[in-house]
Amino acid sequence: MRAILVFFIFFSSFAFACRPCSEDVNVYVVKQSKPVFDKSYSSTERNGYVTFQADIGHFNVSNLKILEIYPEDIPLRVVEEMILKTQYKLISNKSGHIACDSKSQELNFVFRLPLNS
Repeated sequence: MRAILVFFIFFSSFAFACRPCSEDVNVYVVKQSKPVFDKSYSSTERNGYVTFQADIGHFNVSNLKILEIYPEDIPLRVVEEMILKTQYKLISNKSGHIACDSKSQELNFVFRLPLNS
Protein backbone atom coordinates (compact mmCIF):
# COMPACT_ATOMS: atom_id res chain seq x y z
CA MET A 1 0.00 0.00 0.00
CA ARG A 2 2.83 2.39 0.82
CA ALA A 3 4.52 1.66 -2.50
CA ILE A 4 1.36 2.58 -4.39
CA LEU A 5 1.00 5.81 -2.42
CA VAL A 6 4.64 6.81 -3.08
CA PHE A 7 4.27 5.89 -6.75
CA PHE A 8 1.10 8.00 -7.04
CA ILE A 9 2.59 11.07 -5.30
CA PHE A 10 5.81 10.94 -7.33
CA PHE A 11 4.23 10.59 -10.76
CA SER A 12 1.09 12.70 -10.30
CA SER A 13 3.10 15.89 -9.74
CA PHE A 14 4.94 15.38 -13.05
CA ALA A 15 1.96 14.30 -15.14
CA PHE A 16 1.62 17.62 -16.98
CA ALA A 17 5.36 18.14 -17.44
CA CYS A 18 5.56 15.17 -19.83
CA ARG A 19 2.88 16.37 -22.25
CA PRO A 20 4.31 17.60 -25.57
CA CYS A 21 3.98 21.22 -26.60
CA SER A 22 1.97 22.20 -29.68
CA GLU A 23 2.39 25.37 -31.73
CA ASP A 24 -1.02 24.81 -33.36
CA VAL A 25 -2.79 27.10 -30.88
CA ASN A 26 -6.01 29.11 -30.69
CA VAL A 27 -5.92 32.38 -28.75
CA TYR A 28 -9.08 33.40 -26.89
CA VAL A 29 -9.70 36.74 -25.22
CA VAL A 30 -10.94 35.94 -21.71
CA LYS A 31 -11.43 39.55 -20.61
CA GLN A 32 -10.65 42.60 -22.71
CA SER A 33 -9.26 45.49 -20.73
CA LYS A 34 -10.88 48.91 -21.09
CA PRO A 35 -8.74 51.78 -22.36
CA VAL A 36 -8.04 54.55 -19.83
CA PHE A 37 -7.89 57.92 -21.57
CA ASP A 38 -6.65 61.24 -20.22
CA LYS A 39 -9.47 63.57 -19.23
CA SER A 40 -8.55 65.90 -22.08
CA TYR A 41 -9.11 63.27 -24.80
CA SER A 42 -12.52 63.05 -26.47
CA SER A 43 -13.79 61.94 -29.84
CA THR A 44 -16.71 62.42 -32.18
CA GLU A 45 -16.70 58.64 -32.75
CA ARG A 46 -18.46 56.23 -30.40
CA ASN A 47 -16.13 53.24 -30.93
CA GLY A 48 -12.45 52.78 -31.67
CA TYR A 49 -10.88 49.88 -33.53
CA VAL A 50 -7.40 48.42 -33.44
CA THR A 51 -5.74 45.60 -35.36
CA PHE A 52 -2.48 44.39 -33.89
CA GLN A 53 0.04 41.59 -34.15
CA ALA A 54 1.85 40.13 -31.14
CA ASP A 55 3.47 37.07 -29.64
CA ILE A 56 1.04 35.91 -26.95
CA GLY A 57 2.10 33.64 -24.12
CA HIS A 58 0.25 32.31 -21.11
CA PHE A 59 1.20 35.29 -18.95
CA ASN A 60 2.75 37.83 -21.30
CA VAL A 61 2.43 39.70 -24.59
CA SER A 62 5.57 40.63 -26.52
CA ASN A 63 6.62 42.00 -29.91
CA LEU A 64 3.49 44.15 -30.07
CA LYS A 65 2.94 45.86 -33.41
CA ILE A 66 -0.09 48.08 -34.12
CA LEU A 67 -1.18 47.44 -37.72
CA GLU A 68 -4.26 49.66 -37.93
CA ILE A 69 -6.02 52.03 -35.55
CA TYR A 70 -9.17 54.12 -35.89
CA PRO A 71 -9.60 56.98 -35.23
CA GLU A 72 -6.00 57.79 -35.93
CA ASP A 73 -5.67 60.44 -33.19
CA ILE A 74 -6.02 57.90 -30.35
CA PRO A 75 -2.92 57.94 -28.11
CA LEU A 76 -0.96 54.75 -28.87
CA ARG A 77 0.12 54.46 -25.23
CA VAL A 78 -3.51 53.97 -24.18
CA VAL A 79 -4.16 51.28 -26.79
CA GLU A 80 -0.91 49.43 -26.05
CA GLU A 81 -1.72 49.43 -22.33
CA MET A 82 -5.20 48.03 -23.07
CA ILE A 83 -3.72 45.22 -25.18
CA LEU A 84 -1.11 44.32 -22.55
CA LYS A 85 -3.66 44.25 -19.70
CA THR A 86 -6.14 42.05 -21.60
CA GLN A 87 -6.39 38.44 -20.38
CA TYR A 88 -5.79 35.75 -23.01
CA LYS A 89 -6.20 31.96 -22.96
CA LEU A 90 -4.22 29.61 -25.21
CA ILE A 91 -5.70 26.26 -26.21
CA SER A 92 -3.91 23.61 -28.25
CA ASN A 93 -5.67 22.19 -31.32
CA LYS A 94 -3.90 18.84 -30.89
CA SER A 95 -5.32 16.31 -28.47
CA GLY A 96 -2.92 15.38 -25.66
CA HIS A 97 -0.73 18.46 -26.18
CA ILE A 98 -0.36 21.63 -24.17
CA ALA A 99 -0.46 25.05 -25.84
CA CYS A 100 2.84 26.78 -26.53
CA ASP A 101 3.12 30.50 -27.04
CA SER A 102 1.42 31.87 -30.14
CA LYS A 103 3.78 33.71 -32.47
CA SER A 104 2.67 36.64 -34.66
CA GLN A 105 -0.97 36.33 -33.67
CA GLU A 106 -3.20 38.96 -35.33
CA LEU A 107 -6.22 40.20 -33.38
CA ASN A 108 -8.82 42.97 -33.67
CA PHE A 109 -10.36 44.87 -30.74
CA VAL A 110 -13.31 47.25 -30.62
CA PHE A 111 -13.54 49.61 -27.65
CA ARG A 112 -15.56 52.62 -26.41
CA LEU A 113 -14.25 56.15 -26.75
CA PRO A 114 -15.08 59.15 -24.56
CA LEU A 115 -17.50 61.36 -26.53
CA ASN A 116 -17.29 65.12 -26.98
CA SER A 117 -19.67 66.94 -24.66
